[in-house]
Amino acid sequence: MLTNAVTTTFGPVIGAEHGHVRAFKGVPFAMARRFAKATPPLAWTEQRRCTDYGAYAPQPGHLDQAEESCLSLNIWTPDGAEHPLPVLFFIHGGAFVTGGGADYDGAFLAALGPAVIVTINYRLGPLGFLQLHRHGLGEANNLAISDSLAALDWVHANIANFGGDPDQVTLSGQSAGASMVIAIASLPQAKGKFARALALSAPGRSIMSADHADIVARNVLAELELARDASAIASTPLARLFAAVEHVGRRIADETDSGTVFGPVLDGTVIPREPRDVFASGALRDIPLWLGSCRDEMVMFLKSTPPAAMIRTTERNVRTAFGDAGWERLLACYRGSARPDEDPYEALLSDAFWHRPMADLARSHASAGGAVWLSRFDHRPALQPFLSQGPTHGADNACLWAHLPDFIDRPILKRKGGPMTPGDIDVAARFQTSLLRFVTSGKPDVAEAWPRFAEGKEPFAIFAQPFHIVPLNEGARFRVWAELSAGANDKKNMRQAV
Repeated sequence: MLTNAVTTTFGPVIGAEHGHVRAFKGVPFAMARRFAKATPPLAWTEQRRCTDYGAYAPQPGHLDQAEESCLSLNIWTPDGAEHPLPVLFFIHGGAFVTGGGADYDGAFLAALGPAVIVTINYRLGPLGFLQLHRHGLGEANNLAISDSLAALDWVHANIANFGGDPDQVTLSGQSAGASMVIAIASLPQAKGKFARALALSAPGRSIMSADHADIVARNVLAELELARDASAIASTPLARLFAAVEHVGRRIADETDSGTVFGPVLDGTVIPREPRDVFASGALRDIPLWLGSCRDEMVMFLKSTPPAAMIRTTERNVRTAFGDAGWERLLACYRGSARPDEDPYEALLSDAFWHRPMADLARSHASAGGAVWLSRFDHRPALQPFLSQGPTHGADNACLWAHLPDFIDRPILKRKGGPMTPGDIDVAARFQTSLLRFVTSGKPDVAEAWPRFAEGKEPFAIFAQPFHIVPLNEGARFRVWAELSAGANDKKNMRQAV
């Protein structure tokens, strides 16, 4: 059944009713030419039918999509709300090269909240992250960030017409999307357009330097034999462009700090400051922040064929920071304290690349006066790849978007959903309830059940059966990391003094 028309700044839209939730899919918020900053879409006067997802952002496996019209968003809003509802604005992950809003059906969360749920598309891979302005191709850069800001602007201007409260928007994302959240939250352009932030599994080193971005651009242009005519890349067939990026990635990923080729870039223009420095400065102290990760983040990347470059770069970074002796000391500690089902090497890498950077950001925000909560997802969903890999990267995301008692299909990633076990339902319900409480109130739970993170007291919520709180700053592993970090800082201070 179709909905009544809803007015937007570009024209009226109609969606579809599913039970007590109205869904508006594929709503255009911008349009873009290749390697150009997004502009407003062409306005329309007739009612626009928005009942199907829009075009995916071009990506491996989906290079037949219309790149100029991939910038759309999806809205789920409950019927019958007596007051404006809080809004969850979600930025998908996918290593900055895959994914889309169509993989996240927000109908269940919208009804459960009640809340308005928004998922977005943004340009991916070279179309969203290749920095070409140093090569004479326009002045636009960080296009994926600009796309997401345009979507946030659209929500701020229009969401009230869909029953949402534009002053109660939670900026949220997972994996690459979480990196985008941390970057966007720090930007002057986003100030006043969101009230809270949620980042799930943000990589520790996700902001690229301008020099790194330039190296990537030069390598891609050279791969395409366009070093002398960069402008021709604007008309290069997508299949050839993405193939060139894949070749460059295999060649230079090991040379990066993060093991990934793309990500938001500290360009001095769109992103003027390192986002973590902005959090540490106290500029965001009024923004409640929830940071989460999965217990066995690195398992998925260790089991990929070949193992992901971030495995090698993470070990290299730890060895560079603490020396070979420090690495061996850490590995010995992890071996001596490993669970029966735990791979000590994976656990060390997960802490180094995922968990510790999240904890450091929590400490920075808390020290600056901000309210912050830190969590880890330890439950193994009864769904592949988690059945075979445990609570690895994305386990929390699968439960967050589940339509209890079922996991949902992921059409872009071509992953099937399926029935949930009683344990899945228990943990997913707790996770969803905490998220919706955070979206509504800025707190994921009552203080007695889950205290906020604070200096000296570092409560760490574990989503498992049962849900429980443990102190983060205790245990043999924490002590070894602390001692090695203190030693490295002492050496750094001595060098600076000299």
